[in-house]
Amino acid sequence: MADFATLPGGLYFGSNEGNLVQADGDMPGSFDNLISTFGGADTIFAGLGDDIVFAGRGDDLALGGAGNDLVFGQDGNDSLAGGAGNDILQGGRGNDAMAGDAGNDTLLADDGDDVLAGGDGNDVLDGADGDDVVAGGDGADRASGGRGDDTVAGGAGADTLSGGRGDDQLAGGAGGDTFTFETGFGRDVVLDFRAGEDVLEIQSNINGTGITDASQLASRISSDATGSVITLGNDQIKLVGVSAEDLIGNLDAYIKIV
Repeated sequence: MADFATLPGGLYFGSNEGNLVQADGDMPGSFDNLISTFGGADTIFAGLGDDIVFAGRGDDLALGGAGNDLVFGQDGNDSLAGGAGNDILQGGRGNDAMAGDAGNDTLLADDGDDVLAGGDGNDVLDGADGDDVVAGGDGADRASGGRGDDTVAGGAGADTLSGGRGDDQLAGGAGGDTFTFETGFGRDVVLDFRAGEDVLEIQSNINGTGITDASQLASRISSDATGSVITLGNDQIKLVGVSAEDLIGNLDAYIKIV
């Protein structure tokens, strides 16, 4: 487990107005800081060390800096960044932008149309409710769009991607990626399925279909002008650039029922 902020260190408690916090200058010599503001549009630079930041209500900019940081945005349209280190960022309600940068980061959104970028490292990203853009970056990432019409991209590395509920667009990028689908996922489009590298992972008995083996999908596969479509009750998976003939001929290689 990451060694998050060890207190006592620098303590900063702001006001309900907009605060400017530059921890390395405001609290010289203290590196593992606890910083909390309450209202207003805040700008926070946590600086060196393993920091905990509560940005409070309002449209905030909060940067963790070097170290393993915890950064919370609460309500508002926040911009949060972890910097180098294994960071946890949580945006709260609002249309938030979060960037993990280097390290194995966890980025958690809430309500709102959010943008999440993991950066380098093995990251976990969850867009939650809203129409989100979720991008893992380099590394073996786990990225989910949550509820809403999302765009989810893995980047380089062996990623696990889920659109969640809603009509989503999924792109794995370089590396052997796994695209997961559970009951009620919606109508999703996989933009870059690569035969021999990527896998579709479909929940057993999805939508009450009784499907427990990939061979049972053959009758549910059709084609259109740009690829193939798997129909699973009210939900559909579209594979761009993969013909129905190719998919039916390689069901066991392309699809796992879990």
